[in-house]
Amino acid sequence: MTTATLPTVEEVVQIPASCTVVAGPEWEDGNGHVNVSHFYGLHLSAAEESLRLIGVDEDYRTSRRLGVFSMEQHLRFLHEVHIGEELSAHVRWLDRGDKVFHGISIVVSHTTGRIANTLEVLEGHVDLVARRATPFPADLAQRIDERVAAHRALSWQVPLSGAVGVRR
Repeated sequence: MTTATLPTVEEVVQIPASCTVVAGPEWEDGNGHVNVSHFYGLHLSAAEESLRLIGVDEDYRTSRRLGVFSMEQHLRFLHEVHIGEELSAHVRWLDRGDKVFHGISIVVSHTTGRIANTLEVLEGHVDLVARRATPFPADLAQRIDERVAAHRALSWQVPLSGAVGVRR
């Protein structure tokens, strides 16, 4: 785990929310809080929106026959979330290699004013025909690099697992 301290909610929301939702009763598990599967769904919705914004969408997959596969993930729970809480997910782009990018999705509870959890990911860019990792096209690499640079310029960090990242 990196030594960075947890950012504040005010810092995290400097990154626009990729999605916002209220935890519904169907999200509750036997322990009386939100089940992990719903957090994964929220993180995945946020990631898909972030990818869509840089051009990785259905048209990209269909016309270029390229896409993104999850390669590694680290889900960290920080605070319990209950039904009825208003949540938002914010995606921070951390790094890019030739065929992979490293990012983290941060779920904020606006009801409690706390960061609920994070999902750190390493995503691979793949040729959907060959089903193998392939370098990012120049236009997509540039858009990712722009996001990484903008997010590196933020004044705050988020603790990372240390196990997930771009290998050079």
